[in-house]
Amino acid sequence: MEPRNAIVTGASHGIGQYIARALAARRMNLLLVARSEAELARLAGELGGAIKVSVAAIDLGGPQAARQVAAAAAAELERVDVLVNNAATEPQTRFHVLTPTEIEHVLQVDLISPLLLARMLLPGMLQRGYGRIVNVSSLAGHTSFPYTEAYAAAKDGLTAFSRVLHSDYRRTGVSATSLILGPVKDTGVSARTLTETGLTARTAFSVSPQKVAAATVRAIDKPKPEMVISVGPGRALKALMDYFPGLGPGLNRLSGADKLMTAVADHREAARTSPAPHNNAQPT
Repeated sequence: MEPRNAIVTGASHGIGQYIARALAARRMNLLLVARSEAELARLAGELGGAIKVSVAAIDLGGPQAARQVAAAAAAELERVDVLVNNAATEPQTRFHVLTPTEIEHVLQVDLISPLLLARMLLPGMLQRGYGRIVNVSSLAGHTSFPYTEAYAAAKDGLTAFSRVLHSDYRRTGVSATSLILGPVKDTGVSARTLTETGLTARTAFSVSPQKVAAATVRAIDKPKPEMVISVGPGRALKALMDYFPGLGPGLNRLSGADKLMTAVADHREAARTSPAPHNNAQPT
């Protein structure tokens, strides 16, 4: 069998790097996508050798982002067997403070670009009778995680998209899986936020990025509409929070998430009013 070809978005930071390493270990040729070409190049240098690793410095918040990624894939990989929509941005501030442009940017990066990219690659997957679309989502909406309204809306939308796409194309050899993540420790947006603000957070309920990468591989090998990646019985916890919506906010209070995210939001909003320009949305 020929080596599989995969796209990983948000590959320059955090979880994306771990996913890229896991797919490289499976001998997949890779197209790594993110805004930072220098960081992508460093990762490509680490992974290259037995496989082909290409990079594309593309801002997924742009209106033509999906088309640009698809064009880069056509030039570098010829075909795409696996798409991992991992890139995301989260402003981490109070919703009423966000501008319409900032809200639209979150939806563009976290939802619209992943949907459009999947749409562009789907015909080729159907023609070949094989394709895997893995969308990295979040429990944020289910847990009512503080100050994540736009992010939670986008991620819940990504989960719903995965569920319907998987159902519609399940007999064609093409699948879609939503990886619904709980808190991830030591990397990603959360880790960079803690570094920036000097705050600390409990990690007892956090999963490792290696576990997320391993789940991505499982989603490719044995696809399901959704997989909950969290500490403990994640799927049961998600179902329980769906049935009892007040449970999530209660857990946030007990875990200290309310206090932590209030401090983060205060920090973000103070930075917005400072003379120096500040970009409060952090892509992953």
